[in-house]
Formats: sequence, C-alpha cells, structure tokens
Amino acid sequence: MISVAVLMSTYNGEKYLKEQLDSILFQKEVQVELFVRDDGSSDGTKNILSEYGNKFVNVHIDFATNVGVGNSFMNLLYSVPDSFDFYALADQDDIWEENKLIEAVNRLDGKLLYASNQECVDKYGNSIGLRYQEDAFIHLTPVSILECNMIAGCTMVLSNDFFRILTNEANRPSPMLLRNRIHDVWIAMVASLFNGIIYDKRSFIKYRQHENNVVGASSSFSKKIKSRFKKLRHAEYRNGRSLLAQEIVERFPQEAESYPLIKICSREKSFKGKIKILKNGRELRKYTNEIRFGFFIKVIFGLF
Repeated sequence: MISVAVLMSTYNGEKYLKEQLDSILFQKEVQVELFVRDDGSSDGTKNILSEYGNKFVNVHIDFATNVGVGNSFMNLLYSVPDSFDFYALADQDDIWEENKLIEAVNRLDGKLLYASNQECVDKYGNSIGLRYQEDAFIHLTPVSILECNMIAGCTMVLSNDFFRILTNEANRPSPMLLRNRIHDVWIAMVASLFNGIIYDKRSFIKYRQHENNVVGASSSFSKKIKSRFKKLRHAEYRNGRSLLAQEIVERFPQEAESYPLIKICSREKSFKGKIKILKNGRELRKYTNEIRFGFFIKVIFGLF
C-alpha cells in the first residue's frame, strides 16, 4: 500500500484538533504515518496529542519549543525519514475528506507537488463555499508566487523526490525567511522553479475559518492594519518578497537563471536594485493589482 507521512505543526489548537486528527488517521487506500511537532502549546493540545500518541502506533509526537509556524513545519520536515512514498502537510483545525490523500497521489503523476482548492467552512464546520471559483486563475510560476502565493500548505502533497530536494541541507531556507514568509510560500516557490506543481480545482479539505487562524482565506481590515504596523515596528518582517527572491537565487542559482525577474527582485537593498524593480513594476503589480504609487512607496522604503 502507498505510504504517506502526514506532517502537522500544532500550537494551542485544542478546540478543533481531535476532529482533524481523526480525519487524517482514517484516510482511505493509503497507509498513513502521522508526525506532529507541537510548537510550545500552553492549552490542552499536549494532552490531546499524548492521548493519540498512546493510542495509535502510527502517531509520533514531538513536544518542542516555540519557533513559529514556518520554522516549525520545516524543522518537522527535516526530521522525518525519507522512506515514504509521499509527504503531506496538515493544519491543526481543518477536516479532511477520507479520499484526500489518494486523490492527490493519483493526480501527481510525476510532478513534485500537488495542491488543491479548499472548501471554506465556519468554526462550526458549515460550508461557506470554495476558496477559489472554477474560473479563477491560480498562480503557478515563480514570479507570480513571489508576488501573490495562492497555494495553501494544508493542501500540499509532496513526492519523495521533492521531499529530498527540500530537505537537502544546501537547499534549506534561513529561519529568518521562515519567520517572514512561512513554509508554504517557500515550498511552492521551489516546486515552481522545476515546473513541478499540479493544481486541483476540486477540494478535499474543509478549511476552517475562525478568529485564531494564523493564515486564512481572507483577512479582516483590522488584521491587515496590524500586519502593516508589525512590519513598521519589526525590521525582520519587512522585505518579504526580496528576501524570498534572494534565498531562491542563492540556493537554486541554476534554476533561477531562467527567471530574470526573480534575480532583479533579489537585489532590493541597493539603490540600483530598487530602480530596476520599479522599472519592472507593471509586470510585478499585475499579480497583486497594487496601484503604481503604493508599489513605488513599498520599494523605495524597503518594504518590498
């Protein structure tokens, strides 16, 4: 039977965790091994994980220190054996359809990374509708993902070949980048460099939306304002796109040669670099619908 390692990072997720764990453990037509890294929870999450770890031999728990969601997921990825056929990422608060993994495996067909649409549900599990409609254009190229990633980590299934690319020490992103841009953007960017993404417009996941989402289908006005102030107060949260581009160029120089805009975006810190980014602003802005003046301010003041 096809083996799939499912990787989950948890943090204070006691409210919805059991329902998600059950939906993962009872997947059809695949052999699941669940690896959970708890990122320093202070609620009842650890008790729930201990209960499942004691009950199921295929559940492995690591109670670790808090490093943030991006670093937590990637540290977990680095710790898992390379002997599985496929690897999947899971959030702590969603609900998987029982055929989620087998559908992904069947669609991969030689590609590196599978990702899918999501059915958004409220905190009670009631459907709100698909995150992206059937006619939505999903960004799958390095430049479009750099500007506006639409691929959710909780839908990702990786081939063994891609797992080995990501976990190779020479290819690993810095902890600083993962605090700024988190794991799913990095994984999507790397896969796109190899034209390795298969996107499924169907959904096999109930993507729960609630007040404590780290990343959600939509952000409220207040959350957007808080994000802006966070960047202004803390330098490590600025320059997310340019930092991502820089690390892609450093770790995948050969593949990055095919994407000159990525190389241009990686040089944001110098004055000449800013000018080159602004000269290519029309191409970059088309993925975000940013106005010209807003893009200018972002680049000039080092927020790109």
